[in-house]
Amino acid sequence: MRKRETWATQIGLILAAAGNAIGLGNILRFPSKVALYGGGAFMLPYFISLFLLGFPLMILEWVIGRYAGSKGHGSMVGIMGVFFNQSSLPRIIGSLGVAIPFLIVCYYIYIESWTLGFAFLSLFKKLPQSIEYTDPNLALIPFLKFYKEYTQPSFLAIFFLLITLVLNWYILKRGIVNGIELTAKIGIPLLFLMGIFLSIVSLSINNWKGVEGLYFIFKPNFSRLTDPQVWVEASGQVFFTLSLAMGAIATYASYVKKNEDVVKMGLYTAGLNELVEIGIGASIAIPAAFAIFGAASIPQLAQEGTFRLGFMSMPAILASLPFGYIFSFIWFLLLFIAAFTSSLALIQPLVALFEDELKISHNLAVNLSMVMVTLGAFLSAFVPDFLDELDFWAGAVFLILFAFIEILVFVWLFGVDNFYKELTRNTFLKIPKVMVYGFYGVSLIFIGILFYFWILIKLPQYFQNITWNIVIARSFIIGTIFTLGLLAIKSK
Repeated sequence: MRKRETWATQIGLILAAAGNAIGLGNILRFPSKVALYGGGAFMLPYFISLFLLGFPLMILEWVIGRYAGSKGHGSMVGIMGVFFNQSSLPRIIGSLGVAIPFLIVCYYIYIESWTLGFAFLSLFKKLPQSIEYTDPNLALIPFLKFYKEYTQPSFLAIFFLLITLVLNWYILKRGIVNGIELTAKIGIPLLFLMGIFLSIVSLSINNWKGVEGLYFIFKPNFSRLTDPQVWVEASGQVFFTLSLAMGAIATYASYVKKNEDVVKMGLYTAGLNELVEIGIGASIAIPAAFAIFGAASIPQLAQEGTFRLGFMSMPAILASLPFGYIFSFIWFLLLFIAAFTSSLALIQPLVALFEDELKISHNLAVNLSMVMVTLGAFLSAFVPDFLDELDFWAGAVFLILFAFIEILVFVWLFGVDNFYKELTRNTFLKIPKVMVYGFYGVSLIFIGILFYFWILIKLPQYFQNITWNIVIARSFIIGTIFTLGLLAIKSK
């Protein structure tokens, strides 16, 4: 029997787990959601969702990952099987926890390649180099044009996509310790340094006018507490930013040593993620926009979402500064490192499925996984609306659905006593059992309510104007789920 790897050092484990969670959601998605939903009006639902969903689910995934890993399983197929005597139905349900990260990484890795491409183009001054207007709509015109030409996709976009795929392929081939852990040990400290540097730059623009942006974000605002849309978006951000219900956290946890304190690891992971999200993600894009374009521009700059803020607004803002091309290079390199550590984590559950359940070699498991990811990435590049469809279903609907399944299965069906025994094994924090009932009972109800509003608010718009591109995307999603479900049965 092949011996499974374990993380070599605790600091490597902490940084790799943080790299799993820290991604484009922290630095791009978070500020765009804050800008669109009223700054402080978004933050209260966000913190409530973090407390009721984020922390409980994070700890749950660390607990089940360690438990299943000790028995030789790292993908959600195997994890579900471990808890229920390898029965077929739980393994089939678990295959959704492999499909979700795979479907997300199919489009995520394409966006990741943009960050690498834009970093190099910034360094060699190939992006627009200055802005001539204080009106953000006029100032962004050359950057919008460049972005559209690049992502059509252009030859350069495909070139950098191939480089990004090869980099992920290479690191995964090197394994847990010499690949993922080593990358995190280098990348995450570098990410923190660049993030702190850009935060200082953004806040100090125009005699520290950027500080007003922080006031916009953190000023208490209770005006939208009854708006379901804000709660849906805030909870969705918590899921996405912490990589919850994707199977990736549990897979990483399956490679820990048997006596690892997973409660501490869960808190470290969530804490470092929030440090980047609140400390860095909140301190760059919005403060810089405040300083250059003024308060009224904030919703405007984020109105088309993450891509407008990250690939158009921020380059335009940085272009107005001396040595703006250097700042732009650092900005996109920061995004690339954040995305790179996350894409490795999103692919690893599929690798673990092939290795642990189908018992194939590590190299072949990585090769098969990357061939599948490459196919999805090229479909994301060349099929219009493919990216948006995968983001909605895998990056939104399935996340909430699988989070509900995780709590229901691993806490309530497995048994509170059994879960509590594993939760409190080798941990510094002895959580009272009543808190398990409280947290995971409230979390289950909260997710159910959110899912109801998500269907009510979001779902209807995705069944209008169905095109062939959407049919291709949905066929790919269904085909992925069906194939992984069959593998779950076959590998039993």
